[in-house]
Amino acid sequence: MLAKQLHGFFEHVDQQGYLGQFPLNRPSQAHFIDLADRLLSNPPVVSREADDLYTILQNMAHFFRIIGKENILLIKTILDRERDTIEDVASELFLWITLEGCQEELLPFSPTLTKVYEYAGFFLNTMGGRSYLFRRDSRSRLLVNYYAILIVDRANALGINHHGIDISQPIPQLIQEIESSTQLVNKEDYLDQLYRLKETLPRQNGGAD
Repeated sequence: MLAKQLHGFFEHVDQQGYLGQFPLNRPSQAHFIDLADRLLSNPPVVSREADDLYTILQNMAHFFRIIGKENILLIKTILDRERDTIEDVASELFLWITLEGCQEELLPFSPTLTKVYEYAGFFLNTMGGRSYLFRRDSRSRLLVNYYAILIVDRANALGINHHGIDISQPIPQLIQEIESSTQLVNKEDYLDQLYRLKETLPRQNGGAD
């Protein structure tokens, strides 16, 4: 079901005229799976980023270095044009990459949580990741931070939070930002989940490395 919904989103994108400015030469789903594979194979630095300026600058230019300017523009265009459905797509994608055993011919993409966790840590825990989000629209920034927190929480539960990322700090800040936002359709669902997480943090973070 999830694969069908996500595949349907990409089929919809393929039919939109705005893609004409981007020479993909293949279906958008195949293109984005390739981009995701490139990013996951070349993760940013999450721990000790501030040890030297070179690492900070590399992190700040991470997406430009790995996927290039045109692909960044493509992603921004889709986020803008498909803003009415992007929350549903983000939810489906999160479920797809965090549920074990998701294998489907319609969507040949099954990254490990360990690899996805590196990007959650990047956005929550590094200057490069945070500076990247500050340049994005508020809806995208809030959604990325929300799902990054959920991914680190899942990593805590599985004992793979090897960077020791503490989500007790970003959760209250994100709650405040979402409460004041008018950009999110599923705002109350996000807040309910964040408040539940906030209540369980002492027990969960106590077990993190």
